[in-house]
Amino acid sequence: MTDAPQAIAIPGKHELLMPIITRTVAPGKTIRVLDLGAGEGALSEKLFQLGYDVSACDLFPEMFCYPEVECRKADLHQPLPYEDKTFDLILAIEVVEHLENHLSLFQDISRLLNEGGVFLFSTPNIMSLKSRMRFLFSGFFYSHGPLTPGVDDPVHQHIAAFTPNRYRFILEKANLELTTIETDKKQKYSMLLCWLAPFIRWYTKKKFGTELTQFENCSAALYGRTMVAISRKK
Repeated sequence: MTDAPQAIAIPGKHELLMPIITRTVAPGKTIRVLDLGAGEGALSEKLFQLGYDVSACDLFPEMFCYPEVECRKADLHQPLPYEDKTFDLILAIEVVEHLENHLSLFQDISRLLNEGGVFLFSTPNIMSLKSRMRFLFSGFFYSHGPLTPGVDDPVHQHIAAFTPNRYRFILEKANLELTTIETDKKQKYSMLLCWLAPFIRWYTKKKFGTELTQFENCSAALYGRTMVAISRKK
């Protein structure tokens, strides 16, 4: 008997993200979904049970233990083992903060998506007021600590602390348009700092305008624990 797959992400995160996923692309047997960095297959299982046509890939496919879904071996720094225009939705949940070459991955994701297809990823939200306060005092963002030179542990290290503007810049190069920023839940500490939000928004607008900073100070960015970025293939 195969053990049920366990989530590698923070407990309860998948349950919080599922409403965002299903609201963005409704379940259906004709909707092909790719679960990047699938781990043991906990998210793949939930997607499959909702009725999506699910594929999965991971650097360590031997960990995957949900037999209803095929999991292929994939190094996310290399081309993914799928044909062009195969998927309607590609998910990377708590993956991109572990990677170095985002542009090559995003370009490959764009290759795999059908026209108008969705790439949805989540990552620790460094734009929250809690994170900004931590950076002010320590020089390190939320969920990103000091990196030890010479230590290369891509499974556990968070090496990419990017803002929405940075992700938008890279996504555009890959022919993907960032459309929405959402979050899994609001942080209590960030909510306690809500009085700072009007000053932050005023200063950002005065300094940079709003066209290129629309996602930096939205409610999901200022108060959210996790940044959920939703983009579409142009």
